[in-house]
Amino acid sequence: MHFINKISIIVVGALLCGCGAHKTYTGGTSISSRPYYCRGSWYYPQNYYEYDKIGLASWYGNDFAGKPKATGLIFDPNDFTAAHRTLPLPTVVKVTNLRNGRSIIIVVDDRGPYTYAGRIIDLSYATAKALDLHRYRPSQVRIQSLPEDSLKLSNYIKNHCKNRRDPYGRTWTELYYQEIRKTMPRTKHLRKNELPRVPSKLNATKQRILQKQQKNQHVHLCKRCRKAIVYV
Repeated sequence: MHFINKISIIVVGALLCGCGAHKTYTGGTSISSRPYYCRGSWYYPQNYYEYDKIGLASWYGNDFAGKPKATGLIFDPNDFTAAHRTLPLPTVVKVTNLRNGRSIIIVVDDRGPYTYAGRIIDLSYATAKALDLHRYRPSQVRIQSLPEDSLKLSNYIKNHCKNRRDPYGRTWTELYYQEIRKTMPRTKHLRKNELPRVPSKLNATKQRILQKQQKNQHVHLCKRCRKAIVYV
């Protein structure tokens, strides 16, 4: 009888673990899944997207601007991204500042941090500023992954981006918002010579003509790729 009770407990425990162990495994262009050695320690990236943890966050800015990330992309402190030691690249995460309740959805596309003990994520300056933690270092945050969105983004990059780079120069965060989440305006990139020519001094007639031409579109120059982004 005692033996049967033990078996019952084991079976029930296995069922309970199985119910809560659903994992969305990586796909598409997911990279950096192999164990790697950095600064005296081994790290073992997970091969699934599920993640929910509270810990300290730091941020990195202009000191790393223009340097390549673990994905081969170039770091831009003004982009909404983050670095994590073991999450698949890319992973879409929701980061919440527990001090003020602010949250933002970004894309993890780099590895780190390694220099500060106890910190689980390294945010870009733009992300830290949006959460109002750029003045407080380190800060406690909650990181929650979005597994389905992460898999969709990874598959989109694999199918539409050569060497993990968007042909229009968009970052992975922009790809996520425009192609997966679809909450930002659709954009198209133009070359510099395709920009509407705007003289420094315009008379009233030319101003009216220009206003009509740009009535249904907004044009500005993308600082990252030096091309015009036209919101339509």
